[in-house]
Amino acid sequence: MKKVFLMFMFCFLAGCARVPKELPVVAAENNASVSDSAKRSGRKDPLLKSDYVLRILGQPTLKRREPPSEVWVYTQTGCVLFIYMNDLDDGSALVRHMEIGTPSFHAKQKDSLSCLKTAAKLR
Repeated sequence: MKKVFLMFMFCFLAGCARVPKELPVVAAENNASVSDSAKRSGRKDPLLKSDYVLRILGQPTLKRREPPSEVWVYTQTGCVLFIYMNDLDDGSALVRHMEIGTPSFHAKQKDSLSCLKTAAKLR
């Protein structure tokens, strides 16, 4: 037991020793690249809005509305794409978050690729 504890402490201390004192600074993403991406996709605005999602993905399988938010569900073969939106003043909604889940509780295997391809259409 003592030996296991000493091994654990050694591994813990050895792991902590490798952590750098300062984390590297990553340059902020260039705003022009976001605008270029939006231009390539045909969007004028880099923000994802509900009308654009409808135009690209079509009607969702299910919409659940809980003001001021709503969730759009797009069911695929091996996964489910959830798109969470918040209402805007102009009557449209703005995408805030996307998630991928399993199609049912008892699903044996999740295939996220189809949902990732669907979500990538929105870039």
